[in-house]
Amino acid sequence: MKALIATLAFLPALAWADLAKHAEYAAEQILVEENVLNVYFTANDDGRLTLLFGRQIADWQIEAVLKRLNADPAIRGVTHAKVETDYCPIR
Repeated sequence: MKALIATLAFLPALAWADLAKHAEYAAEQILVEENVLNVYFTANDDGRLTLLFGRQIADWQIEAVLKRLNADPAIRGVTHAKVETDYCPIR
């Protein structure tokens, strides 16, 4: 019984620890669906994303991706920039 109570007490902490993982997974799904593959992205512990779009990504594609990222509940915020670099496609 004590083990069950301890597990339930720490369950919210375990869910919060995966915010970055969930945000990165959601971002990857959206990027693949939008066919925006030349991008570098990472998420911090709070589930906020940082994206660097390669120069070959069109502005309208960036806008479509950002709209979907901002609407996704797994993502707690987005910071982005378009850079003069050619990134390798994500897989």
